[in-house]
Amino acid sequence: MPAAQARALFEAGTVRIVPYTPHRDEKALHAIALWAHRFSPVVAVDHPDGLLLDLTGCERASGGEDVLVGRVLDDLARLGIRAKVAITPTFASAWALSRFSEEPACIVASDGLRDSLAPLPTAALDAEADTSDALHELGIERIEHLLELPRSALPARFGGQILFRLDQALGHALETIEPVRLPTEIEAERVFDGPTDRTEAVAMTVRELLDAICGQLRRASLGARSVEITLTRSDLEPEVLTITLGRPSRESGHLWKLAAPKLERAHLGYGVEAVRVAAPSTGRIRHEQLRCVGDDVTAPSSSDDLLDTLSNRLGAEGVLQAELIESHRPERSSCLRPLGRHRQIEGTATLHDRPTLVFEQPEPAVVVALTPDGPVHSVQWRGEQHQLIACVGPERLGSEWWRSRESTRDYFRVQTETGLWLWVARAIESNQWFVHGAWA
Repeated sequence: MPAAQARALFEAGTVRIVPYTPHRDEKALHAIALWAHRFSPVVAVDHPDGLLLDLTGCERASGGEDVLVGRVLDDLARLGIRAKVAITPTFASAWALSRFSEEPACIVASDGLRDSLAPLPTAALDAEADTSDALHELGIERIEHLLELPRSALPARFGGQILFRLDQALGHALETIEPVRLPTEIEAERVFDGPTDRTEAVAMTVRELLDAICGQLRRASLGARSVEITLTRSDLEPEVLTITLGRPSRESGHLWKLAAPKLERAHLGYGVEAVRVAAPSTGRIRHEQLRCVGDDVTAPSSSDDLLDTLSNRLGAEGVLQAELIESHRPERSSCLRPLGRHRQIEGTATLHDRPTLVFEQPEPAVVVALTPDGPVHSVQWRGEQHQLIACVGPERLGSEWWRSRESTRDYFRVQTETGLWLWVARAIESNQWFVHGAWA
């Protein structure tokens, strides 16, 4: 429905309108599919809002289908997801019952499949729109009506797709799914014949194992975002050395430069029995052309190597990177996070002109304006009086609905007699002025 109609159905101020972002739904559904591997080794995504699980033999490990259904519903409820579950002999019938049955959970055996599908609407067969319209015009509204018609008449009148979907639901036709693959663990390990306290031997082993996981990453078109080196010691707890990277990398030489200083400071105890190198966090690396005719080989970015070195030498909080935040309030539209925390950036930058420098906190100012809505004539800021030669605005930015104490602001872009552009704002409720940023 239109947004205005939705607002009219509720009290003023109780409706929040947010943009629909299909890619986020797809990512969330894929993440739930990975999570659902605790119930079955074969899980497929059924867009836009479903999952298909092959539970063959899984009910034995769960204590029965009833117990398995209860576990699925309870675990999803803990995630804040209200779901409907159907266990049937075929994927098509499970799809139909989970979406069109009134029961939140149903389990159907092979001998009761036909009777369970009969009262469902023909839309439960997921037929094409033209086929559904043709069935509706003839008064064929439920699957039981379709089952009463001669099979030979269905393809000629409605096409072969509706008969094929019906056979899939009843188990007379094959239906396959494309399962979601679990991420492959990138790791390599070597066990020594006996404990060794020779630093050279351990270092050589670590370097060889780094070469091995870089080969695995290269074959998977991935790069490591973090690397863990585990030294199993004979007399102490295992020593874990962690390397963090700002960008995915599979260059063994670069990883070794980051690992070598940590390895030199590691306490080997009375000897190391085994060494394991793993990449628990990875990222996709796009294929890029490194050589053109007549050109030299393009070298990797030295700035990325420098940032990784600084981050591992100075600690996780020593190097920060800017990330966007989904907020229209300027002071909360971005933040600084440690380089090693590989958080997915979900924010989007505004298309409006914004200062190159936005102050963390708006700075108070004394402003002279003809009217509250402008134009602005002069600004006294940081103890100096500025006469203005240009003023653009206002641009109104409201408060975020969950922060009731914030005020609405009117922003102006003003230019001083020295050529400096300032971002001046007025709080509507208190009529207070301040400077929130400047253009360099």
